[in-house]
Amino acid sequence: MSLAALQQEYLPLIETGMRDFLDAQSFGSSTLLKEMLAYHLGWMDGSRGKRIRPLITLLCTGALGAPAKNALPAAISIEFLHNFTLIHDDIEDQSPTRHGRPTVWQKWGQAQAINAGDALFSIAQLAMLDLARTCSKDTAAEAANLLNQTCLHLMRGQYLDMAFESAGEIELETYLEMIEGKTAALLACSAAVAGLIADRKRAINNLSDFGNNLGMAFQIKDDILGIWGNPDLTGKSTASDLHSKKKTLPILYGLKHSTDFRTLWAEDDLSSAQIESMAEILSAGGAKEYAGTLAETYTIRSRQTLTELAHDPAARNDHADALLELSEMLLDREV
Repeated sequence: MSLAALQQEYLPLIETGMRDFLDAQSFGSSTLLKEMLAYHLGWMDGSRGKRIRPLITLLCTGALGAPAKNALPAAISIEFLHNFTLIHDDIEDQSPTRHGRPTVWQKWGQAQAINAGDALFSIAQLAMLDLARTCSKDTAAEAANLLNQTCLHLMRGQYLDMAFESAGEIELETYLEMIEGKTAALLACSAAVAGLIADRKRAINNLSDFGNNLGMAFQIKDDILGIWGNPDLTGKSTASDLHSKKKTLPILYGLKHSTDFRTLWAEDDLSSAQIESMAEILSAGGAKEYAGTLAETYTIRSRQTLTELAHDPAARNDHADALLELSEMLLDREV
């Protein structure tokens, strides 16, 4: 069975599971709060995310030989948690839109958006504990512990990301620590929790490494796209990260190694010609090559750990093949 076939089977299960779990919660007179969550999750106009993280959880569980549907509570928990971070990120970044429409804080104000994000955080915890129904109470407790460790990792990454805005020099290693928390940690959790659900604890570290390396490679490639990507494919303006002065990996490399780049970076109201010049300086100075090489390093590591899993006799099945296909799709984006 191909990735497309399993997506066709599992994505509706994820969506229905999330809706049913949200409907099962009591909101009393706070019906608008539930409406805010439904809006953010894309259930009012179809502006929803790709649900990659919960799909990874289901595929990893199936790859380990366990019924993938046993992992549905964990899958929807992780997606709820992911969306909690998005609501709070939009507030902290003052982002007016997501998926081409107003963000929650833009529609209902920052204070109520914080409440909406906190509600999703709590719902994510409750959903993970629902593994007691499909697995066991011990599995649910271990998975909840993993989820909360991941939450702390996420918050450390978010703290560093915000701290970078006003920081002077940022070491490249510190940036990697930030994206490991902000981007890679939840992907690592999405994969690792399958080891608990399938009662294959020896596979947990391998699964976590797969998810972590996948997240690192994905984010660094996104950094490359933010400067040199095709606007028709990315949906962003050319060199969008230079326009917004976002401190991504290639930009931090340029700030550390190029006087000419630092001079232009210090100026306000940069023209299109200056932005183009900055991108050329970064490329000529080795920033693009450095980021590309590092992304490839993480890509190789991700593929190696996943290949080891796929070569496990207990994991030679359609789910393992689909997981390989999904990782290739995420890692082989055109830059």
